[in-house]
Amino acid sequence: MKDMIDNCLAANTPFCMIQKQDSEEVLILSGEAFEFDEIDQIPRVNKNTNGEKRFDTISVIPFCQVKERGYQTHDDGEKILTIRIQQQYEILSNALIEILPSEEISLMQEIAYDSSEEEYEKVIQSIIEDEIGNGEGANFVIPRNVKGHIANFGAKKAFSIFKSLLINDYGTYWKFIFYNGDRFFVGSTPERHLYVGEGRVKMNPISGTFRKDKNWTLRKHFKKDLLTFLKDQKEINELFMVVDEELKMMAKMCGKGGAIVGPLLKEMSQLIHSEYLLSGESDKDIFELFRDSMFAATVVGSPVENACNIIHRYSQNSRRYYGSALMLVGQDKDKRDFLDSPITIRTVEIDKTGKLNIAVGATLVRDSKPSEEVRETQAKSAALLRSITQTGDKYAREPLLTKLQNDDEIVETMVQRNQNLSNFWFFKQEKPLTIQNGNKSVSVTIIHNEDDFVYMLQHIFESFHLKIDIVSYRDYDYSRDKSDITLVGPGPGNPNNSDSPKIAKLMSITKQLLDHKKKSIFVCLGHQILCKVLGFEVPRKKIPHQGVQEKINYFGEEEIVGFYNTFVPRVSDLSKSYDISFGKEKDEQVAIRSDHFIGFQFHPESILTKNGYTILKESLQYILAYQK
Repeated sequence: MKDMIDNCLAANTPFCMIQKQDSEEVLILSGEAFEFDEIDQIPRVNKNTNGEKRFDTISVIPFCQVKERGYQTHDDGEKILTIRIQQQYEILSNALIEILPSEEISLMQEIAYDSSEEEYEKVIQSIIEDEIGNGEGANFVIPRNVKGHIANFGAKKAFSIFKSLLINDYGTYWKFIFYNGDRFFVGSTPERHLYVGEGRVKMNPISGTFRKDKNWTLRKHFKKDLLTFLKDQKEINELFMVVDEELKMMAKMCGKGGAIVGPLLKEMSQLIHSEYLLSGESDKDIFELFRDSMFAATVVGSPVENACNIIHRYSQNSRRYYGSALMLVGQDKDKRDFLDSPITIRTVEIDKTGKLNIAVGATLVRDSKPSEEVRETQAKSAALLRSITQTGDKYAREPLLTKLQNDDEIVETMVQRNQNLSNFWFFKQEKPLTIQNGNKSVSVTIIHNEDDFVYMLQHIFESFHLKIDIVSYRDYDYSRDKSDITLVGPGPGNPNNSDSPKIAKLMSITKQLLDHKKKSIFVCLGHQILCKVLGFEVPRKKIPHQGVQEKINYFGEEEIVGFYNTFVPRVSDLSKSYDISFGKEKDEQVAIRSDHFIGFQFHPESILTKNGYTILKESLQYILAYQK
């Protein structure tokens, strides 16, 4: 063990040291370094575990790996950096801290952001006005890059940074140092990206940030400020949006069902975050699951595919390894594959010359305040920057949440967040109901319009024992669609942009469905296209409804539903020909139906729609009752 640690400290071998959340031990892994271009090239070792848990590889995945999902990205040739593990050992954290060096760090080049506060505020404003304001998505994460140059850099200085994090930071999912013989990655990341083990799949979307930037001398003052944060609708909606986005991934990955746990609070040295736990069951291969999860909405935006397009447009350079993930792979004592993957945030990358790179971002939503988002990026980078500039010092504040442990008002405030959310997603989904068309199973074609909400729709439909086929709008051919029902799904885009090939194709599809009186459902963008084809105007809303929950009169019943829209159909004389539901604004059509179709401006599949399961069930039964 001593030789192994000595080799790591001297940087004579590629290694990784990991302290996982709430663990008193640090896992030390060492082995041989490799570089790969694709996830599937990472070796699967299949060791004899001898009844013990064994680790096969540890990898740092670049953000540009989203190209494996066909997403747009800046790619500067970053490789997957992998260590094939030959030795593993656990040591008590306190014992390792005694061994690790404490070297003072001086800078050849001062640590500085690559954009000024004013420049970053302009980017934020453009995102809000030009992207969210034009229906391109609900939220986006555009990072700021921090650069610097450590003088006389060597392994001891990298270990000094790691030691500082071990001493000072707490509540994070992983604290780690990774060295592949070429560069170091040192981080203290708060967020689990993906865990797969024993048939369980887990994700932890985190959003909403409370800055510990005051000296609260009295418990009641801290409680007052924390309650203000917990009741802040902007922070609440921000978390709901990323939960919806990661539920899309979970619905795609976990065909056996799952459930949401939370909300929870996670406290670290500089911040307190709100989060949920998403837990499901899957028998898919761990690499397939990881690829489907690239990458978390909390560091990309939603919908993820178009968020990648927006990041590509607004960021001139590659993200390198920011906002992606590490990936620890191995086998448990029963020889089953497992994967543990934290998000690469609050992480510094340092090359052999001492040049360092840190990226930090804020989740930008429709009601973001640019100055506040700038402050959030500064708070998020504070712990990591202190570990560089104040090595050897103990600077962390004591945890504050312990002062409010089991406080009734805090607990009640947290639980109240779930009161108007969809029950379907908070409990393990069995298969309680079978919907049939006569004596045969019902088949549904879902048209994918670049938003993975379709997988949540699929998950709900499959709970009714329906047969589902998901097809991209690009590949859809009406003549080959033999399903009982066709659903035109949600997605980014301006329904009035006739120059868009996507919008033109959706208009053509919708006309065919209506002309042939095909039983059809239309959701969000699909609803807008439906109303355009029917002759309604679909103007832009004054304020986008991205991630907004609203009470509506839904065909005579009061319902609480979730919206992700920037455009909405207007009521007109044509409305008299259809059954219409109105929104809070009485001139907006938020649902429409005739004998063979129904359209929703809201998302019945979202956690924001309280009775979405029932709405979809009754809609299916309504449409199936139609006879040509």
